[in-house]
Amino acid sequence: MYKILLLIIILTVTVTGCSKLRPYRVDIEQGNIINQADIAKLHAGLDKNQAASILGDPLLNEMFDSNTWSYAYTKQVNGGKIEKERLILEFKNNKLTKIIR
Repeated sequence: MYKILLLIIILTVTVTGCSKLRPYRVDIEQGNIINQADIAKLHAGLDKNQAASILGDPLLNEMFDSNTWSYAYTKQVNGGKIEKERLILEFKNNKLTKIIR
């Protein structure tokens, strides 16, 4: 009787203990990395080359409007919630006029 009870307890602990384990999941980052230090360097009047030297070239280009640059960034840590950031720069006459977050 004790052997059966001990076997049931060991199986129960083993099965419930394994359900708490999760496989390792790789962190996934996609797009242009957008950080506050780089955004702080942006200001109205910068030309496209200066903006590109700060943030890099945008991965998303507007097909019909080359004066709008869209930066997108997503990050997922260990299979958790996906964090999204987006930044839009608008230019007029090759000068930065608007920054949209």
